[in-house]
Amino acid sequence: MKNIYIILGIVVLVMIGVVWKSNSDRKAREEALAQQTQQHNQKMAQLEAENQARLAQEAKDKAQKEQARIESNKQAKIEQANFDKDHQVVSNQATVEKKAEDDKPDKIKEIENKVKELAFDPDSAKFRNQKGNCGEVNAKNRFGGYTGFKMYIYDDKTDMVTIEDLDKFYDHGMMKILWDARCPN
Repeated sequence: MKNIYIILGIVVLVMIGVVWKSNSDRKAREEALAQQTQQHNQKMAQLEAENQARLAQEAKDKAQKEQARIESNKQAKIEQANFDKDHQVVSNQATVEKKAEDDKPDKIKEIENKVKELAFDPDSAKFRNQKGNCGEVNAKNRFGGYTGFKMYIYDDKTDMVTIEDLDKFYDHGMMKILWDARCPN
């Protein structure tokens, strides 16, 4: 029986050893799990911080873009106001020019219409230095460019207009002679 007690003692010791080993393995696994959980939580906190930083940067960029858009709109409004102001000035100048056109004597208007009949683009005709039946006209040619001011003389007797260089006969020299003879100073 002594052998049975010895065997039983050995079995009990082995069982205690197995339980102790199982207990220490469980503690090691719990410590490893706790360490992994801590590492996971740290990684998640780091990811959350990076995500918050990214969102903050996106919000900052969006705010800057919105501010730039607002500034651009302000600049566009200023430019539009300046354009409208300039357009109003041009419109006012056109009104003044139209009024001046309306104030011209009928005879000068009639002569201008005769000159315009000879122009390629009658609406483009611009007049200056108008004295009596004489003056200068600038109008667009077939290429769309202005030809430069040319002298013209209207003859009451023949109801005809002579324009410098129109038919190559009345060059500048010839027109100057006619101008000096027929046009008042």
